[in-house]
Amino acid sequence: MKKTVTLTESELVKVINRIVESYTDDTYDEEDYVEVFFDYFRPWVKKNHGDEIGNYPFSYLTKKYMKEFATDNGINPEQFILGYRGTLGNAAKVGREFVKMGKHKLPSLRSQDKFTENFKKPLDYFVSQLNLPDFMTINFSEETPYNVNVKLLIDWEDLIKYQGEKIFKPDEIRNDLKKKIEDFLGVETGNPTHGQLAFNFSKVYVGVDEWIKKSLNKEIKKKIKELPNAKRILHAIKFETSSYSLGGELKFSFRSWNGKSDFMKSVRELLKSMGYNTEILKLNH
Repeated sequence: MKKTVTLTESELVKVINRIVESYTDDTYDEEDYVEVFFDYFRPWVKKNHGDEIGNYPFSYLTKKYMKEFATDNGINPEQFILGYRGTLGNAAKVGREFVKMGKHKLPSLRSQDKFTENFKKPLDYFVSQLNLPDFMTINFSEETPYNVNVKLLIDWEDLIKYQGEKIFKPDEIRNDLKKKIEDFLGVETGNPTHGQLAFNFSKVYVGVDEWIKKSLNKEIKKKIKELPNAKRILHAIKFETSSYSLGGELKFSFRSWNGKSDFMKSVRELLKSMGYNTEILKLNH
């Protein structure tokens, strides 16, 4: 036996809005929502309080009637901002609620075509011109039109054993790709709602956890602890990848500073003998 669920009009609107919002990522500024408020507020005042009052100064009307206007439209005025910039902030809140409730639809300049599909060949060419090493690849994804996620996938172990002269910096790769898109394709980067391209770049290390488990914890730390004076001066070794630069760091803490310099030199030589690039897998103490 099927169970029938009955929704009120307001509940149905909320469900529809959640569905619609799940298919869009249009981004609007506060000014856009303030304009929505302007479009509805003064006509409402004229309708409910007369044409003469409706022509009073906007500052007077918002102070006197904004809460009533919100309540009349199913919006709880208790969430309003108080104090500095309260009026514009509250106007934006009301405008945003109007959009969420489906009472108003904001325009969008977003293209309906996917950028990565229209410009696949140029993008492939731009990536090839970067001359990235084999352990770096670029992945493009685009769930909604003109909101492009660009991931720089980096094989972690190959990276920290890389001995080439050129160090490929993620920021430079991002800036190079972005500039090529703007200069050669004539596409402005920014907010897709404004007809621009959202260019979201990130670097992703592949195989870090496996390297930590198999190489760092079972091999590297063991050999470091076997170095002369390690038992006497070494307290702990911690590792973390770098958020900003390329690579990561082994961070050392010591029980004693006596002999630390010679010990760190031996650590550096050990890592180099194991094939690691200590300019990428840095030592910090």
